[in-house]
Amino acid sequence: MDLAKGLRLVVARGQIALGAVALRAGIDVGMLEGPPFTLGAGARPEFDEFVEPGRSSLIEYRLDVPKHEFLSYLVHTRRYLVHGTAAPDLDEVKPMPATDYEARTLEAVFATSDGIWPLFFATLDRARAGSLWNGCYHLRRGSVVHRYYFFFTEADPRDETIWRDGAIYILPREPFAPTWIPNEWVSPEPVRAVARLLVSPSDFPFKQRVKRFDARLSLMGNLRRFSK
Repeated sequence: MDLAKGLRLVVARGQIALGAVALRAGIDVGMLEGPPFTLGAGARPEFDEFVEPGRSSLIEYRLDVPKHEFLSYLVHTRRYLVHGTAAPDLDEVKPMPATDYEARTLEAVFATSDGIWPLFFATLDRARAGSLWNGCYHLRRGSVVHRYYFFFTEADPRDETIWRDGAIYILPREPFAPTWIPNEWVSPEPVRAVARLLVSPSDFPFKQRVKRFDARLSLMGNLRRFSK
């Protein structure tokens, strides 16, 4: 790793660490708070049946509750990971190269232990949306998980042509390992999906809150204007 990339990595880690400290102290850092999730609330049979062994991998979702609530249950209660993408018919998710904070390039399967974050990736047309800046942080207080987010696109998020339908793949935690980025997990090898859920932009609860990234500002500068 060259010096410039190393410095960017140090800055990125420092910003994430400072943001976490600020959130724990109750300081507004510009992130949006999602609906809290209560751990240990008990089983949800209407959700569990979708991932029972022997069922079709394609989930026929006809429940009235939002899909992000179902996904949140799977990651927090059933301990699955989830991956959002445009491809609707994969049997397994294969490693793909991705650049992280301009400091490292990994070829891996990326997944998350959050039920809302992957909807951002599943419902954006990356070719039209351009570069993305986003993050997710969990803060646990007792049995309640508080979830915070930010979402930026290079293109204007009000342009409906950058949005499209996609899919969420429900994955086992093995063989994933967590990275230094909160709620991000990676696997160096392909992972067979337990199930897949088709989604549309209307399933992403923060679609109207996504903002266009201002390249004249730092990430922290953009965050200060994000939740306004």
